[in-house]
Amino acid sequence: MDFFHSLSLDLKMLVIGIAGFALLAIFSGNRRNEKRYVLALAVLAAVGVYRFTHFVGAEPAATAATDTPTVYVKANNKRAPLVSTSAR
Repeated sequence: MDFFHSLSLDLKMLVIGIAGFALLAIFSGNRRNEKRYVLALAVLAAVGVYRFTHFVGAEPAATAATDTPTVYVKANNKRAPLVSTSAR
């Protein structure tokens, strides 16, 4: 499940579409519609494989080597933490 949540939104939509068309192809009672569903499934699978292999982590090595790492500094809390009054 962590793998699914790590995908970008377009890849999540492709995965859901592939699963949907696979279910439609399996449970379709009509042979002609089943062929259409399998064709749509094949197209979505091809787009998903292309999208996953060519765009995920496709950062050029030259720009990755020259980029400086980003440093995040957390600011201190200015307010005192909330205290429960139910125990008083």
